[in-house]
Amino acid sequence: MKKRQCPLLLSFFFWILIFLPRSSWSQLVLGQYEDEAPFRTWNSFGFATAPSLGFGDVHFTLALDSSASLSNPALLFLLPKLAFTLNSSFNSASFFKYSLVNTGVLSTEKNLSHGFYALDFGGFSVRLKNWAFSLSLALVETYDRPKTKYEYYFKSNLSYFINLIQRGVLKNMNFSLSRKVFRRLFVGLGFNFIYGDLKRDVTEKWVDENITISDSIIQKFKGFFLNGGLWLELSDKLAAAAVFRTSFTKKSESQSLLRFSSPSGGTDIKIEASSEDEYKQPFVIGIGASYTYSHELRVASDLAYYNWSKYEVSYFEETKERNFKDVVKIGVGVEYLSSISLFNQKFNFPFRMGISYDPQPMKVPNSSYFYYSFGIGLHWNKLLLDAGTLIGKESGSGNSLAARKVVLSLSFQL
Repeated sequence: MKKRQCPLLLSFFFWILIFLPRSSWSQLVLGQYEDEAPFRTWNSFGFATAPSLGFGDVHFTLALDSSASLSNPALLFLLPKLAFTLNSSFNSASFFKYSLVNTGVLSTEKNLSHGFYALDFGGFSVRLKNWAFSLSLALVETYDRPKTKYEYYFKSNLSYFINLIQRGVLKNMNFSLSRKVFRRLFVGLGFNFIYGDLKRDVTEKWVDENITISDSIIQKFKGFFLNGGLWLELSDKLAAAAVFRTSFTKKSESQSLLRFSSPSGGTDIKIEASSEDEYKQPFVIGIGASYTYSHELRVASDLAYYNWSKYEVSYFEETKERNFKDVVKIGVGVEYLSSISLFNQKFNFPFRMGISYDPQPMKVPNSSYFYYSFGIGLHWNKLLLDAGTLIGKESGSGNSLAARKVVLSLSFQL
């Protein structure tokens, strides 16, 4: 990490932050990684456990496990009478321009990377006569950024440093129900309660003078939306689906604290602020299709439209500029099922692969991700163990950002 300004100029920069209104903060349009941007991609709808991730992030027509409630709850009726799923994942991505980094204060010569592990989904579903129900909890968005630190040494002694730390999550509690309407038609509706938090801290210190300037922001999120869908069996081999998610407002109780501390000079200046912020999330609709060639082979594809042009951000009494466009995300995948018998027990080994195209909503830069995904499973009796991985590369920003996700799912179906 290198620094473009000397400590004296950077001090002047932070003094401006203290004495100007809070709305002067972060006027630059960062593109992919605005402060509220989810980790890796803006396009978040449903939840990809290992089977769907290996399938090219396709899940509108596939009743793979109880996570179907977050994408197309109509699929719950296609699951066994009782289904329980746990999912864990490791995410990693590269970053270039975010917050203070490569926006005029701190600069890097190459991309920075960050990764995290999470137990990110748990849910179950049950089918009773013509109805099916599910309850689940999922980690749907993460706002982490690489921990950034610059240090300046004078005569081998630490003289100055600046730290940037940002962490945050958004969780979704979902209750869904599904009903069989006709022999080949199922519909479903989901009720979603979101909650989470984001915390960002910037600390700058001159060690010799014992002067510290800090900027701390804490946001607590909450919101509610509906999702739903239908699944139609067009023939014994062909199925289609349509899904939606309502637009909604992610509300935030936000607090900030700007502080200048100089114990040797007897100075301690604090400026506190609070705000009721809003992030107006886009309406999403999608369609999907799947075709079963045989018991061993099937293909599926999803298409989702995100109405990002309606996205709005109100942040500390200021409407932030987000020059976004509507986007369409596409995925396609294939699964081949192999089986063996061992000790009079049948073991199934599904092999999956897929590709997906994930354009980001910013008009500038015109950025998008292209992903390859792979997956494998071991299914024995009522236990299903699946692994999936997604590997992607970004184009359009000029920074060649990379992304990877590795997922492991365990399901019990009765």
